[in-house]
Amino acid sequence: KRNVMIAGAGAIMVAVALIGGTMAANNAQTAKAAQAEISVNGLDGGIAVSTTDPVFDSEQGIAAVPGGDYEIARHAVNDGGVIDYDAYFKAVIYKSWMDRTEKYIDITETEVLEDRPYIVEGESRVYLDEVAVGDVVNGWLVAYVDDEEIELFYTQKVAPKAATTNFIDGITFSEELSNKFTNAMYGVEFEVTAVQANDGEDAIASALGYYPVINESGNIVSVSEEKP
Repeated sequence: KRNVMIAGAGAIMVAVALIGGTMAANNAQTAKAAQAEISVNGLDGGIAVSTTDPVFDSEQGIAAVPGGDYEIARHAVNDGGVIDYDAYFKAVIYKSWMDRTEKYIDITETEVLEDRPYIVEGESRVYLDEVAVGDVVNGWLVAYVDDEEIELFYTQKVAPKAATTNFIDGITFSEELSNKFTNAMYGVEFEVTAVQANDGEDAIASALGYYPVINESGNIVSVSEEKP
């Protein structure tokens, strides 16, 4: 990891690691619970669904300072594969802090919002620490959110070769980071999963662990971990 760190009075430097994630695939040709592999294309911020072996984004280091703002836009692309199907997408954002000794920092014990991932919707930013389960942001339905994990479902079916909107656009760091975060590392990992839209309710429940409600237009209007 290419980490940039400085030390000294009043100097706080954070290294931001952008890590591509993946999940194992089931048979991409089955009608139900077909879960495709993903690959991360770091050049355009797209995470492409395919039926080939996954390719990981290379880890990068970004020098970040208190009050800094960093663009790390990511969206998903239905790359098709051997057989092209419409797909539903789930995106998970994992984030964490580690100190200079690589010890986990529990941010629940601090009083400020150290990191604030956001999505741009229209001309406005929506900070993901302010959303609630059931909210829809830029076409993504919030299924779960806490200090370290955000789970999102794209509400629409995505046709082969088509793309979703961004599920993250950037991260802002607090200007009030304490010395506790001097030379710390901030990690963020994206995990995107797709299932074929055929028998979408059963496929999402089986592969993604949520029971969706899908309207007549094929859009996801809600999800729950318990069967309605």
